[in-house]
Amino acid sequence: MLTVITGATGGIGRAVVKLLIKNDFSCVLIGRHEKELKSLKKAFPDGIKKYHVTDFSNLDNVIKTGKAISKEFKTIDLLINIAGIGIYKPIEEVTKKDWEDSFTVGNSAPYFLSQTLLPNLEKSDLSVIINIGSGMGEMPAAGRSVYCSMKFALRGQTLSLAEEFKHTKPRFVLLTLGSVLTSFGPLSFEEKKKEMESGKGYLTPESVAKKILEIIKDKDIKREYELYPSNYRDEWQTDKLEL
Repeated sequence: MLTVITGATGGIGRAVVKLLIKNDFSCVLIGRHEKELKSLKKAFPDGIKKYHVTDFSNLDNVIKTGKAISKEFKTIDLLINIAGIGIYKPIEEVTKKDWEDSFTVGNSAPYFLSQTLLPNLEKSDLSVIINIGSGMGEMPAAGRSVYCSMKFALRGQTLSLAEEFKHTKPRFVLLTLGSVLTSFGPLSFEEKKKEMESGKGYLTPESVAKKILEIIKDKDIKREYELYPSNYRDEWQTDKLEL
């Protein structure tokens, strides 16, 4: 099965690529860093069919990449939109570029990439689009108005498209995540690791990849899944699925 993965060189992206290839999926990668894309291609020459270097803050480049992939591969089974951006600032410090980049990367890019690859996905018997959401798309947080707004919007986008395509293909799925042990976000990997050692819950990229594989194999795929560290529910005082 052919899978297109955005944000393929990030912590979650790399884990997803490795696990899918291990399970005999073929991958087309999209990412910002050519050196890391080349490294993945070298490590998995048979599993990675193609890679594209793309700046997701430039919507024209995203659409151009989507059109190229559409021509290269007649049938696409899966699209996993992992590419993301984190803007964590109080409103006084937010710039117009912060806002525009956040919504281009987090909302416009997955939307129009999905639109561009739709004819290819419709030819697949599996045909699933998975968007990566966040707990910040359900729970407001001070100092994160830009990020929360973007993730709230992505949730609305994905669930609306799931409704739009509920009787046809592809199936749209939102996977909402709690904090993940990567360098993404306001804390570094090292800072998160120290917090984890002190008892704070974090998902690992591998646990997220495993969940994505479970979703793909689910015979009754739902439109929304949630994955949180076990103590995340106490922090936010809400009921979520435990890892």
